[in-house]
Amino acid sequence: MPNAPRIEHSDPRKAFYSPLRDTVNVPERKFFDSSEFYYQTLFHELTHSTGHQSRLNRPEVTELNTFGSEDYSKEELVAELGASFLCGQTGIQCEPTLENSVAYIQGWLSKLQNDKHLIIEAAAKAQKAADFILNESYI
Repeated sequence: MPNAPRIEHSDPRKAFYSPLRDTVNVPERKFFDSSEFYYQTLFHELTHSTGHQSRLNRPEVTELNTFGSEDYSKEELVAELGASFLCGQTGIQCEPTLENSVAYIQGWLSKLQNDKHLIIEAAAKAQKAADFILNESYI
């Protein structure tokens, strides 16, 4: 990943991306049920980090959005789709991670059910983020 954020394991209770500090925090591997869940979570947070102003500059990341707001929900959908794309690219395709992603995506989609274009726009942003993380030259 070009211009990657710093990855930390400082808070063992939660995973998050901090745009202000440009850091990804993921609990250590031992706190996850499997390596697949660890990487799914890491990919989710790395997808958020592609929205930083020094990368793909997504307003859903660069602007202050409160938990549960429409833009926050859209960014969560992008991040989970991006994680799913990266899991597929890296061969992480076990049933529990797939079920986890589907449930997570359904949860955020319910907040945005009136936007008929949302899934297409989110998938396009997620693919662009995954391509950025993979350093694909056609971005």
